[in-house]
Amino acid sequence: MAFARRKSASPKRTLRTAGAVAALTLGASLMAAPQASAADSPTTKELLDACSWADLCQFHATDYWTYTGPNHQVGSIAYNCASQTNQHRIDWQDTTGSTNTFGISISAEYKWFEVFTVGVSTTYSHSWEASHSDTESNTVNVPAGYKGWIERGTAKQQAKGWYEIHFGKRYYGHYIWYVNNYQSSGFNKDNPNSGYVNFKDAPMTSGDRSAHCN
Repeated sequence: MAFARRKSASPKRTLRTAGAVAALTLGASLMAAPQASAADSPTTKELLDACSWADLCQFHATDYWTYTGPNHQVGSIAYNCASQTNQHRIDWQDTTGSTNTFGISISAEYKWFEVFTVGVSTTYSHSWEASHSDTESNTVNVPAGYKGWIERGTAKQQAKGWYEIHFGKRYYGHYIWYVNNYQSSGFNKDNPNSGYVNFKDAPMTSGDRSAHCN
């Protein structure tokens, strides 16, 4: 199997690293030296965790875009059992975490996440949070005999790229490993208002009336 290599190593490491480079592709499939077996290969998590002690760990951002996340209910449902329109206050909290293509949990304390944020900031001038929470209260007018709730579409961002990790000693037989096709989503901290908060309502069902109007 051929090597997948992105660029040459530094001159003083060329002899040592030649023929000793492996790449990790999306889905955690591995490309390594012909003599290496799957048992000799690190997992994606092991490679990312190695960022905390490797000689070099760098994230090369190659793409960035923003979008609005899917609509979802936030807060509770307000029921109006009266004969006139009433105001109801709905308190809500919504937390948006960061996710990635490998399904690995993300924490701001992880070195590889810090490396990721630096790469995105350097290339695209956008900041990143491991987790973001919003807490708000909204007063809504619920018509008589209706139920009302709040839906939110969160302002989100995505970044894509690859990790380059160098080791002073061979790690699973190689001095350099790559984690390719890494993609992560998270809250758009730089433009939070690109999302939306909408009020929705609908007539109460007989079940709603039985449960909330007695």
